[in-house]
Formats: sequence, structure tokens, C-alpha cells
Amino acid sequence: MLDTPTRVVVVQFPHWSSFAFALGRSARSAFEPIVRAVVAHAPLVEVTAPGVIVFATRGPSRYVGGDESLAALVHSAVGDAVRATAGDTAGATIGSAFDAQRSHAAFGVGIADGRLAAGIASQHALRASEPVVVPANESSRWLATAPVRSLVDCVEVIGAVGAGVPGADDVASYRDVVSLLERLGLYRFGDVAALDESHLVARFGAFGRDLSRLSRGLDRHPPLVGEPPPDRVCLLQFDGPVESRDTVVNAVEELASQLVDHLGAQGVAMVRLHVVIESDHGERSERMWYRSEGFSARAVIESLRWQLDAWILHDAPTSGVVMVRLSPEQLIVNAGRQSALWGGERDGDRHAQRAVRRVADMNGADSVTVPAWRGDRDPARMFQFVRSDAVDLERRTAGDAVDLATGEWRGALPSPAPSLVFDSTDDAPKVRVLDSLGRAVAIDARHAMSADPACVCIDDDTYDVVAWAGPWPVEERWWDARRARRAVRLQLLVRQRHGERSDTSKTDASASRAMVAVLERRTWRLAAIYA
Repeated sequence: MLDTPTRVVVVQFPHWSSFAFALGRSARSAFEPIVRAVVAHAPLVEVTAPGVIVFATRGPSRYVGGDESLAALVHSAVGDAVRATAGDTAGATIGSAFDAQRSHAAFGVGIADGRLAAGIASQHALRASEPVVVPANESSRWLATAPVRSLVDCVEVIGAVGAGVPGADDVASYRDVVSLLERLGLYRFGDVAALDESHLVARFGAFGRDLSRLSRGLDRHPPLVGEPPPDRVCLLQFDGPVESRDTVVNAVEELASQLVDHLGAQGVAMVRLHVVIESDHGERSERMWYRSEGFSARAVIESLRWQLDAWILHDAPTSGVVMVRLSPEQLIVNAGRQSALWGGERDGDRHAQRAVRRVADMNGADSVTVPAWRGDRDPARMFQFVRSDAVDLERRTAGDAVDLATGEWRGALPSPAPSLVFDSTDDAPKVRVLDSLGRAVAIDARHAMSADPACVCIDDDTYDVVAWAGPWPVEERWWDARRARRAVRLQLLVRQRHGERSDTSKTDASASRAMVAVLERRTWRLAAIYA
């Protein structure tokens, strides 16, 4: 097998989660119409995460008359699907929201040899608002001039930092690698490609080999050297049509475990999985799934559940499921998982994962929820609780790894995040922000304060203001009169007042605390407290 990259198409939405939240839908359900629009022109596509689609050009490109025609066709189809998704959600109101969230709905379509080159091409296409096609056999030369910082932008396309590295899918890991490369004077991929691979392996470990291959325009996973393991296609046929989605998922769970264990015993892991579902009336749903670090049994089930939900919602099969087939399409050497000396995954984490799965199996998936980032300016709405089966507890996808310090939401609280956040105004203590004369501090339409805050009254306690910052205006959904919100946020450092103590020099510093107060509808409320 030749060690050559596959020519692929990458469709990438950098801020898909934000756009889906603006539509009031989950990232997966909102992204499914986009996937189906691409499937109409390329039947077998890879879905790595909500907001990223990858598929090979061979076949579709020949059919439509070349890569340029294919890129234009996909770009047009995706654009139409985005507009239809926004319009179908809530009519004209969401149409205005779509205009306001245009930057979050922006996407790029890139074609090149290899996932990284195609991912960078999609980033260029995003800025140019038109598809970018890198000529065949020119990707390595074109990639040599690209900055290594592009690794951060393409984290969802190329996957985790290194197979078998726990927690390596975090975007912060890529930023650390890029920062080190730039400090070493390696600003472009051509500089990295000039280094010997052994030196990169010695410095970066497993990712050093991947970094060397990526910088030379190759795919991360080289062909297997040696005898491939026996073919393992898992086929589950039901005695009769099964109408319940949960029944299908529970039945396939054991099959997925057997498949992963069998491949693990052969020393390999699958990174590309073909899933086929068939109904009693011959209706079929098939999709290719990709995980750069290899599929776990839970990742297989998560992908199957996503595919089933999309099939039921959009195709509405007329009969129950009679067959499910799992076919590994690409295998890599299983490097195992080395526990970190400090941080990373620990034995307690694995025990907790098993306990969560056991409780969910006994009482249903709705009985256990886990936090998932969805993005918002309000710290109380930045995370939402989702069903435990909606995420892979053994490994969160790259799309779920969010660096809160980047401030993707303009107007959001900067890092570090507060330790205590009040979920609603009913839970928040009553607050009054007063000036030196004991009058309530007001803020006008131009965000000018009536006076500097001097003290804060929380229930029956009074705090003197030591320092403050703001006011920071927050205006949301101004296009919707019913859901519009206008508030002002104030950050305060306060110290509890001791009325009986005359020696103020002995004030206990531990009584100081930082908090966030919000003025909304002429009423102050406590939004968050810092530890």
C-alpha cells in the first residue's frame, strides 16, 4: 500500500455550536440537514464532529467534472442548507437572527491532498467566502508556506494530538505545541518538515511522528506494516422489526464491545467505521465515522445513536430495524493509553465512568446528566446538562473541548470563571448597590453610572466596595422584541463591614470576596461569586 494522502473535501464551520445555540437547537440536530445536503452529492461522508464534514473526492469529483466543480457544488448546497435551516426554525424572526449571527454561520469548503491541507484550505475559503482548491500533487509545497498556528484551527479535522494520549484532544494541547514550535523558530510547516522525524519524536513523543507526517503533506495514519488482522465485520440481525431506538442501541452495545476487544487483542484500533442500518422494508441508512485516536465501544454507540436519531427524524422509516452492520474501514496500531504522572485520567475517573454507565443502564439515560458547553454571555447559561449517552465519557470530542479564555462569545466574562453561579433570579440573593450617600447606583442609556459604588448590601450583610470594574453592557437578541435582553454587568471586590470593630487596620482580609452584579430592569441581582 502506497503511503500517499487521500484527496479530500473538508467542510468546516468554526463556530457551529454558537450558531446552533442561536437557533435554539442542539449542535447535532441542527447540523444534520447540512450533512444530508452534502450526502445528496457524495453518498458516503465522514462526520467527525458537529460542524465538520470530510469525504474523499474520488467518485464525486469525476461525476461532476473536476474538483473545482465539486467544490462549487458543495459550497452552494451547504449555503442553501444553512439558509433553509435558519428559515425553517422560526420563520422571519430567526431570519433576522441569522443575519445577526452571520459570522457564526460562516463556513469554508477546501479540497487538497490530506486532511490538514484540506482543513487549512477550508480556513482560507472561510475568509474568501468561496471554495479553495489546491491542485493535485501540490499540497506539500503549498502546505510548506502555511503557519504552524493553523494546527489550532484544524483541531477538529485532524483529531487529537496523539493516539493513546489521554486528554490530548484539548485545544490547549495544540496551543502548547504551537507555542513551543514558534519559540524554537519553526513558524511554518516547511520549517518543521526540514527536521528529522526522530528529533520530533524525541521531543513530542507520539505526536512528533504525526507532526512530521502532517508537515510533509501526509496523512497522520500510515498504512499498516505487517499482516492485517482477520476481517471483522459485525452483523446483528433481529428476529423481527424493532421499533424502539433504545432497544437497538442496547443490543448493539455488546456487539461494539466485542468488536473493539477483538481488534485490541490484535494490537490495532479502528479510526474509520462504516455503520449500516436497514429496516424491514429495505430502507437503509449508512454513514462513515472517524475518530483519529481510535473508536472505543462507547464512541461506537454514540455514533450509532446520532445516526439513528437523524434517520428517524428526517427519513421516517416505515418499519422497524432488522439489521445493523459495523465495518472497520481503517485500522491503526494501538499504542495503548499511558496514564499521566500528574493530571490526565486516573483510576477514579475510569471507575466513575463505569458507575455512570451502570446507573444509566439500570434507570435510563435520562437519569444521569453531564455538563456540556454551549456558549453564552451569561455564566449561568454557558453550560447545559445533557443526557449521559449524548457524550463519550471516555473521551470528549474535540468539539466539546472549549478554551474559555479565548472568549468566543463577545461580552462574556473573561477567565477565570466564577466558582458559584446562580442559575436564576429566584436563587440569587437580594442585592443593593449603593453610592457613598446611600442611594442606589443607576446606569443610564449611555452606560454612565450615577455615582461610584461604595457598598453592597446582600440580604442582611453589608460590604464595602474595595475595587470595581465596569459597567459592561450586555445586549442580546435585539432583533426579537419578545426575547430581547438589555443588562449591565459590574464586577466588584468587596470586604465585609464590621460595625463593632474600631481598628480598621485589623480588618480580616479573608472576608474579602469578588462578585458579579447585574442591573436588569432597574433591579440589581447577584449573578456570580468568585472563590
